[in-house]
Order: sequence, then C-alpha cells, then structure tokens
Amino acid sequence: MTNRLYFRKNVGQVDKIIRIALGSAMVLVPALLGKSSVKHAILHGIGGATVLEGMIGY
Repeated sequence: MTNRLYFRKNVGQVDKIIRIALGSAMVLVPALLGKSSVKHAILHGIGGATVLEGMIGY
C-alpha cells in the first residue's frame, strides 16, 4: 500500500503547537459557551485526543 493511506506524524514544532492549541480550544470553548452535554463530551474527547497527539508527537 502507499503511504498516502496513513496519517502523517507531526511534521515539526509548528504542527505540535497547532494541534495543542486546536485541541485546547475544543476542550475550553464548549465549556464557556454552555453547549449541550452530548456535544460537550464529544468535543472534549476529540480535543483531548488532539492535545495528546500534539504532546507525544504522533
């Protein structure tokens, strides 16, 4: 198979920073805006995974 089918790891420091910032926003913004609990939980999960990916470099 070709490499195009797989996710790429963090390319550099900028990619890590973007993932951490985006993930943090996905965790914090719904809490501040008071969205429904289901949307809140989904965004928390996705945001937390994004932050983790940025931190570990994957």
